[in-house]
Amino acid sequence: MIRIISGERRGAKIVTPDGDTTRPLRDRVREALFNTLRGELRGATVLDAFAGSGAVGFEALSNGASRATFVESDKAALAVIRANAQKLRYENQSTILEGTSPQVIATAPKAERYSLLFLMPPYHSRLCEAVLNDEQVLQRVTSDALAVCEVHKEEPFALPDRWQVTKEKLYGITRLIFLARKAS
Repeated sequence: MIRIISGERRGAKIVTPDGDTTRPLRDRVREALFNTLRGELRGATVLDAFAGSGAVGFEALSNGASRATFVESDKAALAVIRANAQKLRYENQSTILEGTSPQVIATAPKAERYSLLFLMPPYHSRLCEAVLNDEQVLQRVTSDALAVCEVHKEEPFALPDRWQVTKEKLYGITRLIFLARKAS
């Protein structure tokens, strides 16, 4: 179990999937992430593209995001996300998609346009770049969208053409890369 760190559901415990199919973002890193994004959360429409337990998306909702879409391919993790959405009373603000990012993002409701993307895939998978370069994803993000990629500190990161890095932060082996969509 982990806790929601801040916002309206601060202190609420959420379940994480059993086993090692997901890697929850450590509390210290999640707290630093949301302290950095504090001014960007109110009203944001969030894409949690490799959701695991949904902790990052639920933390965003707790801090004022208006909606969150959770994408997950693991069936046990999907059940955990659904249970956590219900426990936190975020069912009406959540869309849960089964499948792999970036492919399944094209199946999200057409009205969904994301202003904040959380990309925390398995280390060394290169999936951050795949999502940020995907044309279907780019059609669904706002022109002023922000993205946060979590990669291993030694993992190479090829900057996608339509994004610019605004900052990077290192927490042990975890590197967070903050990006903003470039003006078209």
